[in-house]
Amino acid sequence: MQDATSERGEPPPTTDAMVPGGAADADGTAGPADGTGTGSFAIGRIWWLAVGMLGIQAVFALYNAFLPLLYGDFLTSRTLIGLLMGTDNLIGLLLIPVVGAWSDRLDSRHGRRLPFIVIALPFAALTFAAIPFAAVLLWTLIVTEVVFTAAMHAFRSPYVAMLVDHTPPARRSTTSGIAQFVGGLGVLAAFAVISPLFDTDRRLPFAIGAVLLLSSLIAIWTRAQRFPAHLDNAPVPARNPVRDVADELRALTRPPQRGRRDLLLAMLLTYGVVAGLQAMFPLFAIDVLGLTGGRAAQLLTAFAGAFLLTALIAGAIGTRYGVLPTMRVALVALPVCWFTTALLSDANAVAGMLVLGGAAWALFVVPAVALMADLGGRDRIGFVLSLYYVFTMLGQMVGPLLLGAAMDLLGPAGLWIGAGVVTSGGSWLVWRGQRALDADPHELATRTLLR
Repeated sequence: MQDATSERGEPPPTTDAMVPGGAADADGTAGPADGTGTGSFAIGRIWWLAVGMLGIQAVFALYNAFLPLLYGDFLTSRTLIGLLMGTDNLIGLLLIPVVGAWSDRLDSRHGRRLPFIVIALPFAALTFAAIPFAAVLLWTLIVTEVVFTAAMHAFRSPYVAMLVDHTPPARRSTTSGIAQFVGGLGVLAAFAVISPLFDTDRRLPFAIGAVLLLSSLIAIWTRAQRFPAHLDNAPVPARNPVRDVADELRALTRPPQRGRRDLLLAMLLTYGVVAGLQAMFPLFAIDVLGLTGGRAAQLLTAFAGAFLLTALIAGAIGTRYGVLPTMRVALVALPVCWFTTALLSDANAVAGMLVLGGAAWALFVVPAVALMADLGGRDRIGFVLSLYYVFTMLGQMVGPLLLGAAMDLLGPAGLWIGAGVVTSGGSWLVWRGQRALDADPHELATRTLLR
């Protein structure tokens, strides 16, 4: 799809109306974009574009909460239900890197990312709304779920890459903080406001989630720049995206890519710990704290609430002091929290440690997204962010298994001991990965990689 204004497929000239901070930009920017990380930054535009994260996180929260209940109408095996729910991760592992690599090379009149969002997001919204109607037969429910998850993963990494495209490297941590905060609001709305409607009519949460997704599309379409100033918009050679991904993955195994590989493995370990804690904490709380299952799950809101309240602050800290220093502080604080919690048997004390852990987790996650974007330079952001999602999803798959095994070996306290040990491993990988990088992340962010 070539731009109609250029026979050579190049983007139209950047004008004041197209560059954040130009005379026609009403989003509060100032100064020209120079690609160095010190150019213009339309923070108002980022808040509008981040509405998409609210829809994504709310819909995934509702999906994870209610789809097992719909499968329960047909199946009694919890193992089989879990296997079917795992198709979400499997589809993501296969689709996300291909779409991310494709979005880095797409040459269209609407830019690199927007076509994926405009095509896939409505499919995701419609199929999400259709899930309760498809639940009349098991096979129709499975097919609808597969189409829904494929559509979600087809626009997720281009969407996050689009947020980065609108942000100079020096401010990417700020953008990540905004996106994480807005996404947290989506999860909060899903659980506190939308979920209770399931008892009234099981179709309502799915309909509202679909409306949230479609509403976010309106915000994205009206506010997104087709050729953002902080992305290298010059046309690049087209390649088969599957072959492109295969070549990049092979390159990741070679010594020159050790820094990036170690940082991705750190994401796998740290995300695995949090996924394992969320899955196994109710068992610890019942056995050690004497809580009911419902109260045990409710106690986890201390972690989620602290994360939400800290997300914007974490973005500002990452911008002010650098993404890697902020992450290293978090990876010192997290093992301390987990090892300390292994010694506690009082619910209020555990809740306090979960608050500290949630805040430290925000200090890791928010700058981590910005760091991954920096490793993608000016034109490989979509693929590198897709690798981030693949490794974090792998971590979420293996984390409950690792911490469950630790509990079997060491008793209930093994949950926290295992979490501390694995997080310490992630901290070591971040340290080693930083030393192996060939430049500072902000310098890497200014490089052109595809030519």
